[in-house]
Amino acid sequence: MTVWKNKLRPASFRGIPFQVEDDEGTFGRRVQVHEYPNRDKPYTEDLGRATRRFNIGAYLVGDDIFEARDRLIAAIDTPGPGTLVHPYYGEIAVCIDGEVRVSHSGREGRMCRVSFSVVEAGELSFRLRVSPPVTP
Repeated sequence: MTVWKNKLRPASFRGIPFQVEDDEGTFGRRVQVHEYPNRDKPYTEDLGRATRRFNIGAYLVGDDIFEARDRLIAAIDTPGPGTLVHPYYGEIAVCIDGEVRVSHSGREGRMCRVSFSVVEAGELSFRLRVSPPVTP
């Protein structure tokens, strides 16, 4: 019998490893509810899967804590999608969503906490049209 911990993947973002203390993901469906006058029941239209989002409570620990922290911050600051290896969900193409919090504590020497949110990157399903420049 395999212990559940043996199934966890080592967490990383853009190849920079970190430990996960806690995480939270949101999943679901997008729906449009249509309500009509003089009708008691609505019509609900399924618009597809909702965008997946994750909040990660990470930490780094070791004698090279400041270098590891700076590598993770550089990966976070890099624009565009990157690969998140989530311990429970595996590889996901994501973009950093909003601010990232980094904290240090004198009680937790050799340790740094990093909290961040990501949103799945998805893909462009149609080509953007760029209009030619207008000449006067």
